[in-house]
Amino acid sequence: MLNDQRFDAPVIHVVSESPRLEMLQTRLRQAGLRPVPVRGNYLPPDSAPALIDNLTRRSTLEGLDNRLVVTIGKQGLSTLHSDIHLSDVGQIESLPARLAIRQRESQRQREIQLRARTAEKFGSPTSTATPIGKARILWLGQDAPFLNAIKSSLADAKVTLVAAISRLTAEDYLTSGQFQTLVLCPSHPTDEAAKLLTQVKSIHIVTPPRVVLLLRPELSGQISAEDMSNADQILDLTTDLEFIAHNLHAVSHEALVERDTHAAPRGMIEDQATGLVSREYLESHLEAQMEQADRLATPLSVVAFSLSPQHDIRIVSTTIKSLLRDTDLAARLDSTHICITLPETAYRGAVVLARRIEDVLGDNLSWRVIERRRFHTLKTLLGGLTAKSPFTRQRSAS
Repeated sequence: MLNDQRFDAPVIHVVSESPRLEMLQTRLRQAGLRPVPVRGNYLPPDSAPALIDNLTRRSTLEGLDNRLVVTIGKQGLSTLHSDIHLSDVGQIESLPARLAIRQRESQRQREIQLRARTAEKFGSPTSTATPIGKARILWLGQDAPFLNAIKSSLADAKVTLVAAISRLTAEDYLTSGQFQTLVLCPSHPTDEAAKLLTQVKSIHIVTPPRVVLLLRPELSGQISAEDMSNADQILDLTTDLEFIAHNLHAVSHEALVERDTHAAPRGMIEDQATGLVSREYLESHLEAQMEQADRLATPLSVVAFSLSPQHDIRIVSTTIKSLLRDTDLAARLDSTHICITLPETAYRGAVVLARRIEDVLGDNLSWRVIERRRFHTLKTLLGGLTAKSPFTRQRSAS
């Protein structure tokens, strides 16, 4: 029976030479990626990430623009800019998680920029990049003799670092909303920090923190890619503690800015009854999302929930917002419909979200999912969401 699923694995282009090329391809396959060797000096014209082997690359490359670049080997051997650097082949096992994090961050930044342009159309001023208050970092990780050195460096930069003594203590701190950044530094794949990494996305936090995984080299293959992808950034634990402190400072500053600009702009783009954005804003922003989806050749899905008279629209709206990603946008479509736009999300992913919301709010909530196609206009896309006989998931009797 044919059961090899590697054809469905994410593609990564590999620039190297034998015998390291064969070794790198084997390691990448073992990590769940599909390596494609690059012949010559030109990368294929697509958006797949590229792995550049610093030890064997001999010439310049074309086609690196607009794609994630991964370098491996001694960093000093190459002047090539890289988004991700792996110092040795042992870190390849963590590469799928690192790629997922970077791609998620790129998607988030694109959506932030798109929302800013939409808000400007409605007269909302561009938000300031100056944060209010001081950044606070929560640390969880035992057996870290370097913690005091990092803490001292951060204090010089006016960043407060607090170390939690246990996972439960860390969870209490997080739910209080006092910290914008969480640093997890596991010393073992099943210790308190590793356990919190596994479940951090399921903890109900009003304003979730940015999660940084400080990864020891020996744990690269011992923590699953799924758990590592719960982090918003992975930093390798090296002897350069100043470098680590500098990165934590940058992350905490960014998280503080995001907290201060998190609320939706007021005025025309907010529906006062629900706290969601208005239909006018939705239509303007969805048009921009459609144009971007065409330009990047990425999927775009929309979901509409049809509310019955017994639903409290404010409670439903608040619950839906708490279950969304940063890139998802919820809006009041009309008196009985709430719409969610899901950029860079295919039909199947949108259905997963719809069912998750349905499970929380109850069985009598009707919904419809549409993955936008090229023939869709704004009018036909939104019209299809509110057409009669919306799809409702039927639960089995068992």
